[in-house]
Amino acid sequence: MTVPFLAGWESLLVVVVVVLLSALVFVVLLAAGAARTGRSEWQAWLDGRSSRRPRRPAGPAGRD
Repeated sequence: MTVPFLAGWESLLVVVVVVLLSALVFVVLLAAGAARTGRSEWQAWLDGRSSRRPRRPAGPAGRD
């Protein structure tokens, strides 16, 4: 009679794989949330820093 390669270790292997996959999903979701929030903060910083001057209305035709 032969003993299976992972005799008795299958359940432990399943638990380890489930924990690793859960950690991976958590990290991906956390990174996605941080990236979205960081981008809006970065965009707000850029908008506040930009030096846009209000455009002057065009004068009458033929006059610059």
